Amino acid sequence: MSGVIFLFFVISLLLFIGAFHYFRLLQQSASYPPKKVIKQKVTVLASAGGGALLIGIMLIYFQ
Repeated sequence: MSGVIFLFFVISLLLFIGAFHYFRLLQQSASYPPKKVIKQKVTVLASAGGGALLIGIMLIYFQ
């Protein structure tokens, strides 16, 4: 069970790193993908990271 919990935390970390990468790309003045697309990617990655983190915390709590 601890392996599954660790997997959820690793997945959430990777999703937050991806969201941070796209957020930094959003701050640049000229970027190839339109800013609307980058904002959508940041939102999706951060939401999925938060969901995975929440599942990991819930699994620790109910273990």
